[in-house]
This record gives sequence, structure tokens and C-alpha cells, in this order.
Amino acid sequence: MKGPIAIAGAGPAGSLLAIYLARQGHDITVYESRPDLRRADIGAGRSINLALATRGIVPLVDVGVIDKVNEITIPMRGRMVHAVDDPTPVLQPYGILEHEVIHSVSRRGLNAILLDAAEATGRVTIEFERRLDAVDFDQSLLHFHDTTTEPFGVVFGADGANSPIRESLIAQGACTFDPQALGHRYKELTVPSADDGTYLLDPFALHIWPRGEFMLIALANPGGDFTVTLFAPTETFDSLTSVDEIGSFFDKYFPEFAALVPDLEAQFVENPTGKLATVRVTGWSYQDRAVLMGDAAHGVVPFHGQGMNAAMESVRVLDHHLRASPDDLAAAFDAYETERKPDTDAIADMAINNYIEMRAGVVDPDYLAKRTLALELQRRHPAHLSPRYNMVMFSTMPYAEAQDRAARQGEIIEAAIADPSLDVDALVSALPLLPDNDPLADPRALSTS
Repeated sequence: MKGPIAIAGAGPAGSLLAIYLARQGHDITVYESRPDLRRADIGAGRSINLALATRGIVPLVDVGVIDKVNEITIPMRGRMVHAVDDPTPVLQPYGILEHEVIHSVSRRGLNAILLDAAEATGRVTIEFERRLDAVDFDQSLLHFHDTTTEPFGVVFGADGANSPIRESLIAQGACTFDPQALGHRYKELTVPSADDGTYLLDPFALHIWPRGEFMLIALANPGGDFTVTLFAPTETFDSLTSVDEIGSFFDKYFPEFAALVPDLEAQFVENPTGKLATVRVTGWSYQDRAVLMGDAAHGVVPFHGQGMNAAMESVRVLDHHLRASPDDLAAAFDAYETERKPDTDAIADMAINNYIEMRAGVVDPDYLAKRTLALELQRRHPAHLSPRYNMVMFSTMPYAEAQDRAARQGEIIEAAIADPSLDVDALVSALPLLPDNDPLADPRALSTS
């Protein structure tokens, strides 16, 4: 790999990639537009609290940081559903196996661990407050917002959904970009801890208040508080223009939540409103000079908890292809996209479908019947069937395969619900066997680096 080697973006994907490249023996400079989050306050309401699942855990095992990450995560065993006009929330377990839990983790805390680990390799230099504007491939220069330039040989674009690296690839005719706005937005809020520092909600579940066209979710933080996110149509946010309107909205749709947050209206006014979109890209690389990853290549909406997990899994796939073709980066980049794009397109679709499930399906009797049957069939035929959510969250099965399997399983479950006399066990037994490591007994067993 001809140097200098640069990474644009020091988020979880960029930091993880720096560690992988350092382990291959390379020296890397990482350029990050923001201040060092380990030393500066990046402000509230700017990033969705993350759900760490198997696809993200495996790379963290690879690079030796999982023990530190475990210290800042909280396991969530299922969805705690807060239905309308029902004071008692109901837990819907994610699965039937011990490892089928997801982990609430602070983006900032996880990112800090990865930054520390990257610097600890002795091969990674991180330059903060260096906003990259464009790439000059003819002159082999990176152009920064402060008008400075830096030479490069290879640049890795982990610079987010609005990636300047991607714009430079588009200018070279190497890349096409198809952003798909959802028409919904989000806003983060905080449920404080109790006066004695304890949680006001069960910390070991992902809380959902489904309300049809919109919803609240809440994930616990180690300090006793919860990060809460309202997802709703743009029109809903546009209608909440005064403190009275905000208060009335939450009192009507989320009264028990509103009672937990004394400064709810102030938080709502002060915290920014984020946009939601799917980023689909074709052409992730340019020759042997540049390649995209994470949100720059495949941004997804957050409703399957897979944005970060998918990005880190993509980094691991890229590392594999770089090791397989160390003397032909263009071939490695092409192989990486060929393997990965069908999967990232699949998780983009499944994430949108999961939004509908979360905001409405989790309280729909038909959905609940199908989910109950799916879990029962998993108990009876663990080698043949795993629910879609579980294949996505608790395995490393390619997303496209999980999507295809889920469609076939869904047809069987639909038929069984419609005709109880159907021999559903025979139909499930005829499904192809799941890969040997799915469902996973322990994500650590998959680490091969």
C-alpha cells in the first residue's frame, strides 16, 4: 500500500479501520473535522445512542477492546412495549437463547475506547479539527477547509453520510449516489436518574412507545439516565412550534414518559432535530487510491440498530480483502464492494421495515401471533429457523441471506396462521440448514484475527 495512508473520519468505523491497518504494519494519519471527543464537550442531542450487537462485537473482539467496551454497555434482553392506555409495559424478549441480547452503549464512550486503542498501536496519528473538503487525485493532495493541503497515496473515506471523499469519487465518474429521505425526523431527549441515582425505568430493556406513525424509544446509560429518541414524520415536528404545543403533544401520546422529565419542553426546544435518510452508493472506490466505508458508502436508518454494526462489519470485510490482495488494492476494493453491497442494500430495506414494526407492529395482534409462532418454531427447529430480527442482530450471516431466509420463513408462518391444520414442522424441516455459527452461541468464537 503506497503511502501516505489517510483516513477521513475518526468515528467508530474510521477508528476501527485505523487499528486494523496498523495491525497490518501500516502507518496511518486520521483526519477528523470535530474536536477530540475525549477532551471536548460535543453537546447533547447530536447522536442516537447505539445498540451494539454481534456484527459489531466481533470486530471489537478482533482488535482486543471488547473487555473495555463491556464495562460501558448495558445488556437489553428485549423490547419493553408501552402501549396506549395500558399502564403496565410488556416485555417482548428478543429471543430464546442466552446470547440473544443487544447492548446499549454510548457512542462517545465506544468511540473514545477505539481512539485510545488506535493511538496505542504507535502507528496511528489522529489530527482533530481538520475538516477535509476535497481530494485532488491528479496532484495526490487532500484539501482542507482551512486551505491547507496534505499529500496522500491512499485515502479511506469514513467521513459520514455527507462524505466529501464520496463527492470527489463522483467528480471522477467512479461513483453514483442515491440518497433516499425517509420523510421522518428524530430528536433526542433524556430521562434523568432518580434522586438516589437509580433508574426510573427498567435498564435491561429497550423501551418503545409505539404510536402508529411515530414512536419513542429509550436506552439506558451507565449513569442512571436514559437516552430517549422521538421518531416522527417531518409534519409532526413542524407542528410543534410552541412550548404549549410540545407539552400537549407529550401529555396526549406519552403521559407516563412526560411525567419522568421535568424539563421536557426545554429539552425539546434546545436539542437539534435530526434528519433520516438511506444512503445507497454504487462505486465505492477509485482505482487503488480511495475507498468508502460506513455511512459514506451505505448509510441506513437506525431502526434495526445496525448502522454502526454494519459499518464495523464492513471494516472487517475490507481488512480481509486487503490482506488477501496486499499488492493489488484496486482488486481488494472491488472485491470488498462486490461482497458487501448486496448485504448493505438488504439491511437498508430491513431497517425501514423494522421502523414500521416498531412504531406499530409490536402491538398488533397479527404481528404478535406470528412472532410467537416464529420463536416456537425456533425452539423446535433451531438448525433450520431463526427469526429475521435474530439473524440480523445475533449472527454474522450475510444480511442478504438473512433477508432471503426471512422471506421464506415468513411465507411458511403466514400459511400456518391462515391454516392451523398445516404441517408447519415439516415445512420448516425442509428449509436449508442455518450456517454452523448461526444462531451464535458466543460472538467471541468468530474472532479470527
